[in-house]
Amino acid sequence: MAPRRPAKPAAPRKRRTPEQAREAILQAAEPLLVEQGPDRVGLQAVAKAAGVSHALVTHYFGTYEALVREVLQRRNALLAASFREQLLAADTPPGAGELLERFFTMVQQAQHGRLMAWALLTGRAEHMPLARAQGMRLLADALEFQAGRAAEAQGTPAPSRDTVDMTLLVALCASQWFMLAREVLLPALGRPVDAASDAKFREVLGGMLQQSLGVKPPGGG
Repeated sequence: MAPRRPAKPAAPRKRRTPEQAREAILQAAEPLLVEQGPDRVGLQAVAKAAGVSHALVTHYFGTYEALVREVLQRRNALLAASFREQLLAADTPPGAGELLERFFTMVQQAQHGRLMAWALLTGRAEHMPLARAQGMRLLADALEFQAGRAAEAQGTPAPSRDTVDMTLLVALCASQWFMLAREVLLPALGRPVDAASDAKFREVLGGMLQQSLGVKPPGGG
């Protein structure tokens, strides 16, 4: 019988920094919260998904409520920052329809709407940076900037800040409700739940928002 070869020593395990460990836990928790709902997940399930001990999750976050709050705040902050950067970086002022398409794409990809609805319905609006003054104001500032550019190029008065604020609220509320209820509302109207229906909704809502701002869409007559 051939002699057994000695086992190779295991490679040393690379230790993560506290910041890396916290981020790994948050990344593992988010899909669980989206798929199952925050009320059906706990610290043990998050620890298992992250490949860490329950004690480590407790060490970093304390309670499950605190963990959920950080997941929501992290996701909201990332989405708000991404949307604002796209809005400010556009060389040509985007029309309302284009902005809605970008917003829909970001939120649908992240399944963000479900978590936002849960936070609102359970009285946890403080978990959402957009509900705070700074988050909404930053988005309104960016929208006001681009609407002002479009108005100047078209030789028309720029919309007032009051108009910008209310237009932003209508856009967010209508978009959020549509994304949550589209699978019920569209069939009730005899319409398919598909990309074409989504595009038609964005087209109609975009036209209403563009009219509210008092500027024509890019290339509009």
